[in-house]
Amino acid sequence: MPPTNPPPYRAVAIDIGGTKIRVAVVSRDGSVSHRHVITTNPETGIEDGAERLAALIRKVLGEAGMPAVAGVGVATAGPLNPATGIYNHPPNLMAWHGKTMKPLLERELALPVWIGHDATLAAFAETQTGPHTGAKNLIYVTISTGVGGGIIANGEMVTGMTGGAGEVGHIAVRPGALRCNVGCDGCFEGNACGPAIARMAASRLTSSNETFLLDMAGGDPLKITSRMVMQAAAAGDRLSVGVIDDVIENIGIGLGSLLNALEPEALVIGGGVAEGLKAQFGKIKEATLRHSLPRYRDRGGVPVHVTSHGDDASLKGAAFLAFSRAASEWRQRPAHTP
Repeated sequence: MPPTNPPPYRAVAIDIGGTKIRVAVVSRDGSVSHRHVITTNPETGIEDGAERLAALIRKVLGEAGMPAVAGVGVATAGPLNPATGIYNHPPNLMAWHGKTMKPLLERELALPVWIGHDATLAAFAETQTGPHTGAKNLIYVTISTGVGGGIIANGEMVTGMTGGAGEVGHIAVRPGALRCNVGCDGCFEGNACGPAIARMAASRLTSSNETFLLDMAGGDPLKITSRMVMQAAAAGDRLSVGVIDDVIENIGIGLGSLLNALEPEALVIGGGVAEGLKAQFGKIKEATLRHSLPRYRDRGGVPVHVTSHGDDASLKGAAFLAFSRAASEWRQRPAHTP
């Protein structure tokens, strides 16, 4: 007879970014508890990061009463190979290039560790819980300090040959315009992420309009942030309104291109910029529709949505990765024979 179903485990979920690492316990229904945060400090090396992380996980499991866990799921900024966890020139974790924390964590914790790209796992989470549960074709786009993406196609996470799939931030939206930090000409990230919004605003300042927005930055254009630009636009500042209108158009070009190429059931956006532009969501959908194929006009609009999971999309995705992999390994076990 086949092995029985595994018990209702919880999972340890980790979300690694360039500045902070979040750890939590996540249940099968996506409930998150026992949250903790530490700084990433990538410059101290991946071994130091893994050791500090292992210590925090032990603390979290102790606080949670040492629940039976499926394992550890890690969502991380990349690029990286999800099979090995080896990073490949990650722009926000440069000191970790060519290295992995997977074996060290498994040794320290005596638990299986599975790793994936944060945006890919956010897309996976959208298909496991929330309004898009069960979706077989879904795209997740995070618009924040950078622009990244995760793709679910025919029910499977698309990772590419070495884990590099989903870099939607580097599709061209404005050739000849701003470049991103890795030098892609006119790409989605370079013309819609948070730092890009600040750069666009600073570059447009002139003696005739150095008033409202510049006052918010204390008179220093280099201190302008995307949040300031969004706040100034909401207050009616003409320069800031122009910047935000251009950013919304750039987002529409990027999202429309993804809809045209992949035709998902849903395209979900998240991240700090997406959250900050929530009041402008109608305009984002209109811009996306302008750059989408006629099939979306025939269907009554584009299937673009703001994530219902907030900042927890990647964290939950890490847990669901652990549940999925643990269940797969359980099913592969030989049946017990007395």
